[in-house]
Amino acid sequence: VKVVKRLVEGIRAEDAQRLIIADGLRWGNDAVHGLADLGIAQSTRGYQPMEVSHFKASWIGGSDKWPTPTWPLHPGANDVFDKARLHRERIVPWQALEAKGVGVHVGECGAFNQTPHDVVLAWFGDCLDLWREAGWGYSLWNLRGAFGIVDSQRPDVSYEEKDGHKVDRAFLELLKEIGRASCRER
Repeated sequence: VKVVKRLVEGIRAEDAQRLIIADGLRWGNDAVHGLADLGIAQSTRGYQPMEVSHFKASWIGGSDKWPTPTWPLHPGANDVFDKARLHRERIVPWQALEAKGVGVHVGECGAFNQTPHDVVLAWFGDCLDLWREAGWGYSLWNLRGAFGIVDSQRPDVSYEEKDGHKVDRAFLELLKEIGRASCRER
């Protein structure tokens, strides 16, 4: 908080109107309430639960040993990770920050291409619904590549060819559907 305050002061000295966005703590997962009075926004992430978003991701130790994910996810005998839990654990804490006048957006989100496609669509659909209901924008980790809708190399997708690229039409339609719902609400 001390370092960010000094950085914000320096930025504001050069450009008082500059939009400044700080990442949350723990890889963008936790809101930083100590920055609420700085007039800056904060960025969260859309990767929870990691067992869904990062299944078999080589840079996540042990993810190759996780069971194939489902949505809702059942990580234990009496444990379920579903839309209600996403709301409770990933939306409500950030809404508490937002209530202090801080803008919130989801700065990264998506699922690695090894997560089963039907699971990605169900899970990400729930994420998108929650972010839309909260009024938050989001950014896919990538549009083209292993987390994206273009050239993702997901093994279980029927792709549509477009201008030399492979488009995941089902994922694209999911994004468009949520976008249309957001526009209707405005």
